[in-house]
This record gives sequence, C-alpha cells and structure tokens, in this order.
Amino acid sequence: MADFEIIDRIPQASIIHHVNTDGVLWGTNWRVVMRKPNGRWEFFTRFPFAFPRDLFGFFRLSARVFRSDKSNLFQNRHGNLLGIRAGWVYRIEKGLAVRLFKINGDCALHGSICEDAEGNIYFGEYFMNPERKPVRIWRINKDLNTWQLAANLEGIRHVHGVYPDPYDQKAFWVTVGDFKGECYFLRTKDGFKTFERFGDGSQIWRAVRLFFTETHICWLTDSHIDQNNACRMDRISRVLEIGQNIDASSWYGCRTKEGLYLAFTTIERGPAIQTDKSSVLASKDAFHWEKVFEFRKDPWKPVQLFKYGVISCPSGEMDNEAVYLSGEGLVGLDGVSVKARVKWEGG
Repeated sequence: MADFEIIDRIPQASIIHHVNTDGVLWGTNWRVVMRKPNGRWEFFTRFPFAFPRDLFGFFRLSARVFRSDKSNLFQNRHGNLLGIRAGWVYRIEKGLAVRLFKINGDCALHGSICEDAEGNIYFGEYFMNPERKPVRIWRINKDLNTWQLAANLEGIRHVHGVYPDPYDQKAFWVTVGDFKGECYFLRTKDGFKTFERFGDGSQIWRAVRLFFTETHICWLTDSHIDQNNACRMDRISRVLEIGQNIDASSWYGCRTKEGLYLAFTTIERGPAIQTDKSSVLASKDAFHWEKVFEFRKDPWKPVQLFKYGVISCPSGEMDNEAVYLSGEGLVGLDGVSVKARVKWEGG
C-alpha cells in the first residue's frame, strides 16, 4: 500500500524538466529557463522568441492552444545544459541560448532524453510525420559543441523515448510508434549502429516509458485505441506477460532512489480512455500497480486543441520525499508543478 501527499505547489515552473544529482532543479515557464539551486527559483536565460506561438504565451488557454510551453531541458554529468524548443536544439548557458541545429517536430517527449557513460546526449525525433519520413536519433557530444546522426529509423511514425539500461551498460532501448506495424522496442549495444527489434508492431508494444528490473523490461501501454495494460518481457526468455487493465494510456513515469516505480496516465480521446481522471500509479516491481492519486480532466474542449490531461515528471533521480510533477489540462495541475511525498508500507 502506498500513501501519496502533495506537500507544495510550484506555480513558478510550468514544467520541471530535470533534477541534478545534487538536487538542483531545472524548469521553464513559457520560454524562461529557471533553476532552483537551493530554496528559491532564479532566472537563468530565455529561449529565443518563436513566432507565432510566443505571441500567445501570456495567457494560459492560448498558451495551451499554441503549445507555448513545450520544451525540453537536460543537463549531463559534466554540467552542460541542453535545450529543445520550437524545432531547435540549444546549448543553454547563463544569459544565453546558443542554437545548434534544427530537428523535425517541436521537441522530444518529457523524460525521453538520456546520456551515455561519457556524457554524450541522445534523443529521438517526435513529430506527427504523416508522410512517414525516416525518423532520426541524434547524438550530441558531452561539451554540446558537435552533433551527429546516431541512427535513421524507417517504417515508424516517431520515437517516444531513448533509455539506458541500468542492468546492461552497453544497452540503450528505444520505444517507437504509433499504429499497426509501427510499435516496437529497439535495443542497441553498439552505439546505435545496429538494432535488435522486440514486439509484433501491435498496440500492446506501444509504449513511451520503459521501466527496468533485473529480470524484466516493463511498461504500461500508450494506446487510445485498444485496452491498456501493464506488461513485462522476460529478459532471457523474451516471453511477454500481460497484466492488469489500465483505464487510460500512460506516457510518463520514473523510478525513485528508493526503488519505487511511479507511472502516470493520460486523458486523451479514444475508446481505450475509460476515465476522466489522470492517475498516479505506484509499484514495487513495475508490473503490479496501485492507484495512489488522481487529477480530474478540466472542462476545456476539444481536448486536441486545449490539450490532453497529462502528468509528467523530470528526468534525473528523485527520492520518495521529493517527487516533482508537472501537468496540463488537469484541475489543480495545469501549467504548474507540485512537490509530493510518497510512502510505501514497509519501506
């Protein structure tokens, strides 16, 4: 049994993107980049103005329509800060955002950027891709001054995330989607030169976030079409196990320092969305999940225009006493962030 409690509201940060190993938080509010090194949020820099979206960032509803708050921040182990916004990748420095290169799509999904042991950063392109153009995975060097194409993926809509395997230092996993014949997990052990493919392309293999245990690869499905489930694949036998039903799609999640897994459901539109509440789910094994908190979807429709009900969390490690959530389209969690405490009975 888990107990989940919101202990602080953080209106200064519409999105908290990253938590450093020393506890420093990185967040954004519209196009402002902020950090919290101790007790207070402080201004760091701004992303360049993007037309026309930034004409409407002053008001919350218009910001939702024009996606004015969409961006990414990721700091690598060398302290170098990467930013992505409005289709551009940036090296973020105090008082300065240096444009590096342009990508397909606006930015990556939350928590989908990672680094290798040397501090090189990887992310995949996320865009609507109606023509099914090849989708790129990018590698940016540890100093954020050179970049290259790490991989070119064909036959998919987009990349959901790139994740290092904590139980295999050479392995990175890539989740891709979205529709029939496009949903797979890809694993590389040679620096993205070659990939091994897992899954049959169906919705049961449509995932955003992967959760790793010593024995299994685990996920919650991300489908607005088919029934969503908790799933896991045995690392050795590769046998797929389908677990409990989930009442909505799931995009984001994390594992705390204490080993507790958290996942969040998304309220979008489709037959697989059986609720109007976005949930916080907790698990000790990333397969058996317990609902510990809910946020109701707000009334603004159509949801495709005014945003789905989404809960996200920052990359980096958080502990059970300080779990940071950001959200949009939810009552009490729209364009703001919160700090929560989660307790698991017996640990």
